[in-house]
Amino acid sequence: MTEPLRAPFFEIGPKNLLRRRELEELARAAGAAARQYGVDVVLTVPNAMVAPIAELDTGIRVFAQSMDCDPLGPSFGRITAEALLDAGAVGVMLNHDAAPLDAETLAATVVRARDAGLLTIVCAGTEREALSHTALRPTAVLFEPPALIGTSGPGERDWIRPITAAMRRIDDGVLAMHAGGVSSALVARDIMAAGADGTGSTSGVLSAENPLSAAGEFIAGARAGWDDAHTTTDL
Repeated sequence: MTEPLRAPFFEIGPKNLLRRRELEELARAAGAAARQYGVDVVLTVPNAMVAPIAELDTGIRVFAQSMDCDPLGPSFGRITAEALLDAGAVGVMLNHDAAPLDAETLAATVVRARDAGLLTIVCAGTEREALSHTALRPTAVLFEPPALIGTSGPGERDWIRPITAAMRRIDDGVLAMHAGGVSSALVARDIMAAGADGTGSTSGVLSAENPLSAAGEFIAGARAGWDDAHTTTDL
């Protein structure tokens, strides 16, 4: 049975930017940081890279970048939940802004993944989407304002607390992930300190002078922000 995703968590989604050797190095570095800081780390890899990265057993949670809702059968060129599980994936990211799904397909795919035993992170670009996606009962909903994607994302994100609270009212079992413009470990820390269960970064990590060291720094930042939000000091 797939172990649940737990807060605090951090996700790195390298799209198709890296070759296998580079993905393996990133998985090892992220796995070491996950153990050091007590953070669940998700690495969302191209579907063809699920098996080789999962077989490294570095301690990260390997997610696929897409999935079809087809059952096992005579379909061709489709990606079934069972194929992802057999390849070693523990989850799948759905409705990424680069691979959006219509509402009906998204709902069916979340159910299909859940029934098969896969975790799911569902992407949302608006508050309305974040709330409607929460009602689908995925593992986590990632709220990522499109205007922030790929930017430095400075400034206060005053929407994190109210959107997270609204999600909790719909289903408090769904993890609230907030990202977009997470360009530094400090931004990751601030997001987590504002009440997120998880955050993530791709361009911030991969564009760093040393992406492997940066991965550790971002994961440490996520842990620090979580501790900021959940540690009380006796006066």
